[in-house]
Amino acid sequence: MRKMRTERRRPYLPIRNLIIRTLATSGVLTVALVAPKTLNLLKQLDRGSVNRTDLYRKITQAITKLEYTGLVKTSGERGQRRVELTDKGYMVLETIYAEEYRIPEPAFWDGKWRIVMFDVREKRRNTRIRLRILLQNAGFLRLQDSVWVYPYPCEEFIELIRAHLKTGVGEMLCFVAKALESDRRLREHFRLA
Repeated sequence: MRKMRTERRRPYLPIRNLIIRTLATSGVLTVALVAPKTLNLLKQLDRGSVNRTDLYRKITQAITKLEYTGLVKTSGERGQRRVELTDKGYMVLETIYAEEYRIPEPAFWDGKWRIVMFDVREKRRNTRIRLRILLQNAGFLRLQDSVWVYPYPCEEFIELIRAHLKTGVGEMLCFVAKALESDRRLREHFRLA
């Protein structure tokens, strides 16, 4: 019998996401090339230089792809590049953060449903799309296109969304319902049954 490996794998993060996150925190990333003689000396001292060279190659390829798709812009002279996020890159960063956001779940369900309804005008279609993505990634369940439900307190999350997307109470309403008709499917979805 073969022995099964039980070690845990680290979650995979694409290099693209790491570069975008780095640019978001630092503002600018400078990629400098080291003098060839110094690089050769470091190769002799560094046993992991093959892996590091491969990593640098992947980072350079990822930056080139990000520039091609318009998520970053590069500038600078030969041997040194300056990389910055574009507006489109900041929108992708929002999606990355939204995918990772989790609303804290209490130990026990209070038996109430949190319902979010929104009516965002066609002129702000991108805002409506981003709102749906944020709700879905946070764990909300879509009942209809503009009606979403969640079983746990999420008022702070809703306020963050309103501030982030610049929506008012008129465009987005949130209320708490003590009961919903035929909520068996919802209880099964959220594993409350």
